[in-house]
Amino acid sequence: MSEFTNRYYPTLCIRRAEMKAMEMLPLLEKQSMLPVVLLAPWLNSIEFNNTHKIVEKSLQGIPLIADIDRHFQSKSDLPSREYFWSLLDGDHGAEKWMDLIAGHSNYIPTIQLQGVSSTGIAHQIARAKALGRGYVFRLEPAQLFLFDSVLHYITENPQDDILTIFDYGYADNSIELIEDISSYIRRLVDTNELAKFVVSGSNFPNVFSDFDDFSSSKNIAARGVFNELAKIFGNYQIFYGDWASTKPRRYDGGGSKPLPRIDFPTKSNWIIARSKEEGWSFKDAATRVTRLLEWESRPMVWGTGLIEKTAQGLPGGISTGPQAIAARVNIHLYLQNHYRDEGDVPPPQGEWIDPI
Repeated sequence: MSEFTNRYYPTLCIRRAEMKAMEMLPLLEKQSMLPVVLLAPWLNSIEFNNTHKIVEKSLQGIPLIADIDRHFQSKSDLPSREYFWSLLDGDHGAEKWMDLIAGHSNYIPTIQLQGVSSTGIAHQIARAKALGRGYVFRLEPAQLFLFDSVLHYITENPQDDILTIFDYGYADNSIELIEDISSYIRRLVDTNELAKFVVSGSNFPNVFSDFDDFSSSKNIAARGVFNELAKIFGNYQIFYGDWASTKPRRYDGGGSKPLPRIDFPTKSNWIIARSKEEGWSFKDAATRVTRLLEWESRPMVWGTGLIEKTAQGLPGGISTGPQAIAARVNIHLYLQNHYRDEGDVPPPQGEWIDPI
């Protein structure tokens, strides 16, 4: 039975906030989505195996699509970093990558294309077929030059269980973006009208001065992009994905310390609470979020419980940026997983512990 069905495909990095946010979802919620996990060394771990341990703790063994986080950077010579870089070493790295996949029964392989020969790609596909979990072609903007190769392998393997992910990266919704993605999707479905594909991306803000004092909220572009594409390709197997209200790793150096901020997701927007002029604390920002009209229809999940706990000034509330991000990601994951539900979002199914 294929794992590639019409459900939510969130992209997650190996970072504290995302791993905690996913960990705090009930198991039944996790099982109803199919996360795309970009593997990289966990914090300052010496061994790369700690990455797998944190993934297991967070996702509890559910099926996941595994890929390599090509946005990761490090100058460290720790063994975990050396192993990570070895996975990107052409055909040899692709072979090690498939060894990694084979060692974890819930990992669905993303076929590595960049810097890999046609022989190396064909060997990955052969090993993926032998594992019987299906396999994925995932294309970020920097890999779109490989799309002809993807179409070739899809044509050569018409009976295989294949998913193609178009990850357009960090971008707001625009006519140009829709037209660009459409051109690739059109070629895919012309090659195989039964092709399954995900469209994913991110536009969570990098700069927050425009959002001071609730001056505006930020539209979730991934939903708008998907909804527009679904109008065009709704008769095909198009599935929704996003970056779970985060964005690809950035390495911009230092800068001033971010202001305390609480981000409250709805199904279509992020409401951002902070005030430079009034100097809001996390408690101040959380208090104002809980007074919003939108708060009344909040999902009863760990993230909203943590915001409420912060607003009430209880011990263990949000006191750092990563904690605030984890709360946001947790709420976003739940809401997007229930995007198609009518009316108020239903309460979580399965075990969940209220932090209050």
